[in-house]
Amino acid sequence: MGKFKWSENKIQQLEAEGRGKGTGVGYKPWVEVTDFSSQGKSRRIFSRKTGRVHHLLSDVEWQLFLLLEFSRNVIDIREQYPLRRDETLSLAAQRNIKHPIYPGTTVATVMTCDFLVTFERDGQKSLAAFSCKRSDGAEDARKVELLEIERAYFDGLGIAHHLVFHSELPTNKVSNLVWCRGATINNEGIEEYPDSFRELSERLVAELRTPGRSGSFAEYCANFEARTGAPVGTGLRIARALLWEGRLLTDLHQRDLAATPVAMFRVAQQPTLRVVGA
Repeated sequence: MGKFKWSENKIQQLEAEGRGKGTGVGYKPWVEVTDFSSQGKSRRIFSRKTGRVHHLLSDVEWQLFLLLEFSRNVIDIREQYPLRRDETLSLAAQRNIKHPIYPGTTVATVMTCDFLVTFERDGQKSLAAFSCKRSDGAEDARKVELLEIERAYFDGLGIAHHLVFHSELPTNKVSNLVWCRGATINNEGIEEYPDSFRELSERLVAELRTPGRSGSFAEYCANFEARTGAPVGTGLRIARALLWEGRLLTDLHQRDLAATPVAMFRVAQQPTLRVVGA
């Protein structure tokens, strides 16, 4: 339940604050985690790609966000993106669907899409909208009606709309992305000396270009630590960060990356991490 009572004045206030406007680091989602008294499984996640904190309201949103953020074709992610009320009211009326209202009020809801994503392929930019749902809600008649409004809204804008069920997401890949992404946190206070992680990363990349490696990924990283005198755990952490950044490649659908043969990992031709504005 929200921390404030919805009203037309409140909607105008949020619009004046710039909610639902901007792109990249300047985007502000229509609703934020702190707007809710019970946060449940919501998250505030900083993204190096967009340079800002993202407000994710469910596990399904978090899992899809990971896949989108990791994609080399995605250059911007706008969550909790608001739809124009005049348009959604019109679309609802045309289809004889009752437009949602805020609980306990007669105020028409500002409908939102979970993600509006900007892709860039071969120098061409495009937009796509994504709605995240749990599979057990697929037959809920009311949810289907609201999704129809959302689909029609983006169809009118010429923007592809995708419905994503949690059961369709690649479980192993999502788990591996969580594992890899966790290695990219701020290294301040952890490095032995300034730039030690960068230097070790370059050395690990150079070594991994050499063919004929054997053993598991974890074993190779442990041997790397022994050869370089790096603290225990540093090698695997650096390798995880390299995987997230796209400098190191492998099949991310495998169940256990640490136990995967190191021969299944290869160095990318060049770093592929895309950063908005870069």
